[in-house]
Amino acid sequence: MSEGMDESLLTDVSDPTQRPGQMAKSYLWNTLGSLMNAGSSVLMLLVVTRSLGAYAGGLFSIAFAIAQQFQVVGHFEMRTYQATDAKERFSFGIYLASRILTCILMILLVIAYSLVATEPHETLVLLLIASLRLFDAFEDVFHGMFQQHGRLDVAGRAFFFRGLTTVVTFSLGVILTHDIASACVVSFVASLVVVVLLDILPARSFVALAPTFDLRSIVRLLLTCLPLFVGSFLLTYLSNAPKYGIEGLMTKDYQTYYSVIFMPSLVINLLSGFVFKPLLTDLAAQWTKGNVRAFFSIVTRGFMVVCAASLLTMLVAYPLGTEVLSAIYGVDVTPLRAELMVLLVGGLLNALSVILFYAVVTMRMQRFVVVAYGVAALFSFFAATPLIAGAGLMGACMLYDMSMFILSLAFLAALVYRARRLRLSDGCGSF
Repeated sequence: MSEGMDESLLTDVSDPTQRPGQMAKSYLWNTLGSLMNAGSSVLMLLVVTRSLGAYAGGLFSIAFAIAQQFQVVGHFEMRTYQATDAKERFSFGIYLASRILTCILMILLVIAYSLVATEPHETLVLLLIASLRLFDAFEDVFHGMFQQHGRLDVAGRAFFFRGLTTVVTFSLGVILTHDIASACVVSFVASLVVVVLLDILPARSFVALAPTFDLRSIVRLLLTCLPLFVGSFLLTYLSNAPKYGIEGLMTKDYQTYYSVIFMPSLVINLLSGFVFKPLLTDLAAQWTKGNVRAFFSIVTRGFMVVCAASLLTMLVAYPLGTEVLSAIYGVDVTPLRAELMVLLVGGLLNALSVILFYAVVTMRMQRFVVVAYGVAALFSFFAATPLIAGAGLMGACMLYDMSMFILSLAFLAALVYRARRLRLSDGCGSF
């Protein structure tokens, strides 16, 4: 999932006996690819705002958010299932055919949305930015196959260089042409070349590349992945709901201001993720062994890491944050110190929700995940307009915090419920 919640990228599950050197390469390239993916929108927005101004930055931000929302349709969260499909219940041909269909659906939905919900002069930008996100959705089926065959390093390397190519060529296009649409076209061509060289050609050494359009198998695969897709779609909506609200009630400039001051909250997730994600394997192992006390101890340590990362980020951001962001992005956000701090609280709550998400999934309560996301998304949908209309940009920041709080509270309720059930069971006296 978005926001660092794609657990399929954390371990190379298909070959637990692979050599330490291979495992190290897998972690190295996966980390580099994940960092490039996380930083791509940050870097691209930076270039757009400094080259074209706040309005263009706002246009890019909302187009990127909408494209990201529909990108989830292209992914359909097949990666998690594919990478752990050790018995190959579905062939690569089925995965490839399914991904082709979901990517086509993604583009059709983007076209329909852009024709109905955007201004004519903004439609082309949305379509072209969505075309760049299409690579993320399509290449992922090859990355899942590489991971399935114990070569997460191949997937991570391709992910890193394709992301780097997209960012560099887009940025150069903006700087040289002063036009987002032209930059997208240049970046699309360059990214396509990298996908062919680093994804499609190497894949021939592992599998046959012909898609298998077996309708019954495709439907079965999509139904299997449907709960994960719904959860991921709702999570992406939660992350972008403030931007959607700003788009309807405020100008593009404020879209840029929100995106700029939102960036430091991502630091909390990155810092906590680097520390907590290596503990996920132990988290699952302790739960499988029935060592409930150790399981909750790991969750508690995760909380402590997130709180420490948040405190560190806030201590740096309060005196220096808005000034540094203004200097980097070339737009004045110095009056938005309070909004920045509110979003950092939201970053803390988001990171806590990620830890609770992993705990809930480890306890095999996946159905509750969809319910929790649904409740938080409904709140965001109905609260966005009154909050932003009443409090402007601060209302958008409060919307993010409140939705993350509801999500964390829902996951925590599930955790407490399961813990109380375990206390009452005969086999958990050690808890």
